[in-house]
Amino acid sequence: MDSLLQERADGGRLVGAWLLLALTALALSTLCAVLLVFARAPLLPGGFSGMGELFGRALVLHVSLAVIVWFLACAAGFWTLVSGAPASIWRWAAFALAGLGLASMAAALVFGNAQPVLANYVPVLDQPVFLAGLVLFILGVAVSGALALPGIVRQIGRDRDMGLGALLSIVATAMALGALAVSLAVTGRPGTPAAFEILAWGPGHVLQFVHVILLMTVWSLLVRDLPGKPVAPRWMAVLLALAAAPLVTVPFLYQSHPSSIEFRHAFTLLMAWGAWPAAALLGCRLLLQLGRAVRTAWSAPHVLPLLLSILLFLLGCLLGAAIRGDSTMVPAHYHGTVGAVTMAYMALGYRLLAAFGYAGPAGRLQRWQPLLYGSGLLILALGLAWSGWLGVPRKTLHADVILRYPAYFAAMGMAGLGGFLGIGGAALFVANIVRSLWRQGPANTSKGGRRRDVRMPAFIVTVLLTAAIGLLITYWPRDLGTVQKVDAAREPVGHATQKRNEEIDRHFKEGVALLKEKQYEAAAGQLHRVVSLAPRMPEAHVNLGFAMIGLQRYEQARRAFENAIDLRTRQINAYYGLAMALEALQDLPGALGAMRSYVHLSTPDDPYVRKANAAIWEWETQLQQGASPGVLDTAAIPENEKRRAVPPIREKKLGE
Repeated sequence: MDSLLQERADGGRLVGAWLLLALTALALSTLCAVLLVFARAPLLPGGFSGMGELFGRALVLHVSLAVIVWFLACAAGFWTLVSGAPASIWRWAAFALAGLGLASMAAALVFGNAQPVLANYVPVLDQPVFLAGLVLFILGVAVSGALALPGIVRQIGRDRDMGLGALLSIVATAMALGALAVSLAVTGRPGTPAAFEILAWGPGHVLQFVHVILLMTVWSLLVRDLPGKPVAPRWMAVLLALAAAPLVTVPFLYQSHPSSIEFRHAFTLLMAWGAWPAAALLGCRLLLQLGRAVRTAWSAPHVLPLLLSILLFLLGCLLGAAIRGDSTMVPAHYHGTVGAVTMAYMALGYRLLAAFGYAGPAGRLQRWQPLLYGSGLLILALGLAWSGWLGVPRKTLHADVILRYPAYFAAMGMAGLGGFLGIGGAALFVANIVRSLWRQGPANTSKGGRRRDVRMPAFIVTVLLTAAIGLLITYWPRDLGTVQKVDAAREPVGHATQKRNEEIDRHFKEGVALLKEKQYEAAAGQLHRVVSLAPRMPEAHVNLGFAMIGLQRYEQARRAFENAIDLRTRQINAYYGLAMALEALQDLPGALGAMRSYVHLSTPDDPYVRKANAAIWEWETQLQQGASPGVLDTAAIPENEKRRAVPPIREKKLGE
């Protein structure tokens, strides 16, 4: 790695520029995390109940900067490093695009019309400045990867681990961009939160494979100087190939429509079974190497970050296997895995300081930072997992919970403590890097003498910054948020259930409204969300079936209506929808039976009974005459009696 920087000094400057861009994103994400920790921790009761949209905006920026910008900027810097190519004007232009994109994304926070869209994997602010910035950043990273590709291919012969890892991660990134293009071509420009979710679902899952491949590659670099038998290059190549192999199925998954249940389920399975095995195997193998050389290995500065990164990843995998719903178990899972990647990049950043000729933080200063960050993420993940086990829904505020419920308070307090420690660790990492670059200068020109201990000042600054932002949130104008009222008589689990039901009710009402407006794609996205949160809600299945009929996906509509009938045999409008789906599938006998059931269960004043009887009469006539199923002649039915595309949709609130 040092030789690559020495061969091309101008290329080394470009690598440093990408890493500084990544560091900026991490610093901004850490500031947003301060707000989020204060919002979730029940340490200041009632002080932050009026955050509303400010919380949502901060959550979007925290995730997008930490998981998209920080990770992909590190990836672009790594690709530039491995390629060893000169820093041409085009490569600097790609970096400038990414930098402009980051600035635009951060600036969007101050716009009052920036509505948060909490889509999975790629949350956004529905505001032109933010969206333009996100596009510019992704474009800059894509151009950087394309320009680095020839040099990376040549590097495989010199360093297989670095070259192959960089190559496979670029291929995976290209697949993510291709998936985004296909989704955009199929669904069109997103106009609703559900549409953003549908658009990002496939590309977001593919992007996780990029991070896993680079995580494994960085792990392999960090153990090179450690004692013990390293992983053989051929086995490392096998593990990297195993990590990327599941992506072969992505083009086949796009045979289903991005808004379909099958599409969402397929990518969920791809993530659940394909993303972790190779990295988990490598992590266990490296743990054995560290254990066998425990006496000599622990003196190396990169051992502690490597160990914590492996443990965080394995914990994230275990928590992912425990997910049973849309609770805080989900962020517990990804805080473990995301923290593992972040810890690995932090260790790589310290390693690159030496490669650039800078004297990095030494002794306790370097050791305390990964311990602070890693232990904080471990505590945060466990606290969120405990909250998820209690049934706490994700993406909502919980500072309004009554303090006299010890289990709920302890779980959220534990998550808040872990988040605070993680913020301190991230802030200390930024301070360490900036201090090394700003004050010390290159190692061969720095003056001797004792370095100033900045640990306590950094800790004090973190505490003061946290308190200042907390006070800002407390006295922020109330009209920028919404006040959530909580019944003091509820138990903690009852409170969590209330939050979940509010989210279900909101998605259900949005889906029904979109369905009435014939926005079938967006309606399907919202109703898919309801079905995932409340799989035993027949009304959700019925309206999802009608959305599928609007999209002319009749087989999916049939399954949705049958699911509703299985859940509630007297779900009347499910029989009407089932009859429509079966007619389109050329099953007139089945359609006839379903429509008869609808008429039998309906009340005399149901306005659709006459239409149903007309359809029954016509289908019976066709079957008696031996007409081809599915070819329904409606000419004999008066115009005002013809069946409409959208049958009765019965809005039903939860619990009714």
